[in-house]
Amino acid sequence: MNVDANNHGPVRFGAFEFDHDSGELRKRGLQVRLTPQATMLLRVLLETPWGLRTREELQQRIWPSQSYLDFEHGLNKIVHSLREALGDTGNNPRFIETVAAKGYHFILESLQSSAHSTKGLVRDNDYSVAVLPIETASNDPEVMFLSRRITSAFIDALAMIHGLRVVSEGTVKSRITPGADPQQAGKRMGVQAVFAGELVLHDAVLFLRTELIEVSDGTHLAGARAEKMFCSAQHLDEDLVNDILGQLQPVLAAVTCKLTSN
Repeated sequence: MNVDANNHGPVRFGAFEFDHDSGELRKRGLQVRLTPQATMLLRVLLETPWGLRTREELQQRIWPSQSYLDFEHGLNKIVHSLREALGDTGNNPRFIETVAAKGYHFILESLQSSAHSTKGLVRDNDYSVAVLPIETASNDPEVMFLSRRITSAFIDALAMIHGLRVVSEGTVKSRITPGADPQQAGKRMGVQAVFAGELVLHDAVLFLRTELIEVSDGTHLAGARAEKMFCSAQHLDEDLVNDILGQLQPVLAAVTCKLTSN
């Protein structure tokens, strides 16, 4: 989701404040000079702080009407210039993190820790959720593949629920490492809840255990379990996901209705 700059005021992160309309960056009230390209880079990164901006996308946004022959070198210079203005580094980033061989994203934690919350960066009437990769200790290739299919199926199903904003699978993969603490992963992505689960194969039976976790304090919001005989059935992942979501539906309905009514 992109941020409409006309619908919110300046964005604050750390000691900085950036005005989308004017393109002005200030540090403790004093203006920080940026090149036009660095200003555009910051504006684009702040549109979706939890999302990855690929190098190809940045090329189109920064140089929309021309073919920039030395694009790679040019973008590297702009990123370095912006980081220098922010007192940031690529090795230990506070604001702009490099996603190797892909692009860049803005570190949402820096926005949350400032006096300005992330209001305006997310839709107030939406409940934000990230689905973490379903874990499995099995070395069976079919079970491992199934766990990935279940993760994708959960994202697709949750995204269809009105009032839920679901982080894309690609964004989750770019932001967390395997085995990451669910609460910390959720804070890193700026969501209100994370959906975590584990798939276990025992005596030809698949057991799927899931949990919805409140990111703010790490509390357990709801849990659900489902089991199916392990076979090569085409819709095994969909059956498990439907069973789980059927159990979680009252909780998801409650949080989305509560936000919509506010």
